[in-house]
Amino acid sequence: MDNKLKIFAESLFTNYETRMYRKEKDSFLDHCEEEFAKLGYDVIVKEDRNMFCMTSKNLVAGALDADILITAHYDTPGRNGFMLFLTPLTGMLLGSILFILAVIFLPQILAENIGGDFNWARHINNFFILIFLASIFLKNKHNHNDNTSGVLGVYKLAEFVSQNPELKARCAFVLFDHEEVLPGLLGSRAFAKWRRQNHPDKAEGMVINLDCIGIGDVLTVMTKESHDGWHSIAGFLKNKGFDVRKVCGGLIATSDHAPFINGVSLLFQKRSLLGPLFIQNIHSGRDKVCDLNQLERLCEAVYQYIDGSS
Repeated sequence: MDNKLKIFAESLFTNYETRMYRKEKDSFLDHCEEEFAKLGYDVIVKEDRNMFCMTSKNLVAGALDADILITAHYDTPGRNGFMLFLTPLTGMLLGSILFILAVIFLPQILAENIGGDFNWARHINNFFILIFLASIFLKNKHNHNDNTSGVLGVYKLAEFVSQNPELKARCAFVLFDHEEVLPGLLGSRAFAKWRRQNHPDKAEGMVINLDCIGIGDVLTVMTKESHDGWHSIAGFLKNKGFDVRKVCGGLIATSDHAPFINGVSLLFQKRSLLGPLFIQNIHSGRDKVCDLNQLERLCEAVYQYIDGSS
């Protein structure tokens, strides 16, 4: 394993594991500015006004008008992983649906069978809603996979590309703010809008987003809408020996690639007992695993892809 990656990973796991509030984020950004600068990049923290009139601080290593963007979000989530407690059995989407249906309908069904008093059932519904909303603002203590793994992947790819001057001139590495803030993707949407307005000739450039690549055995290659780049990178990674699953559209394909015309997101998942896929332990205190060897293998393959495509 590359020593630079290991040292950078340890610094994040030890000193910057939570990045939910501004002070934590700014400290993390200062650290990342230094580390990307050591790789030979010009680094800025770009402030973009998002749709909620908040300022998203997006770190950019490289030129703002680069042809190729390698991205990840750096903010960390609240502790609402209990909403996904069924995932090892059912998979992420089905587990969440079953949980929500149970919260909505089970109290009413029980009340009807007990005696038809729905008042206490409504109180139970309201209680679960309040718990869910509160959990969004209670920061999760461990975030090795979501999305420290994505940050590490961006760093590793920046290291690979730094040794290739021709490719380096065409790439930028971006860490997005406010992915975890409802309704999500605030930092990437604001950055994508700015790029379309200021560099319209780059609107259809390649964007590869890394989201939760630290654990799992099925490599999900996601896009918002089908395009040639999505088919191309999925086929390339499959030929490199990854167990690739392609996903187009839908809730599961919502990540920071979505605001970009030719965006693709890479995500490792695990297959549940009933078959559907899920991301292990995210938004919970159990998010303590990031396989750096797997991450480095994926980054090496992505580097080979962008080098051959440039």
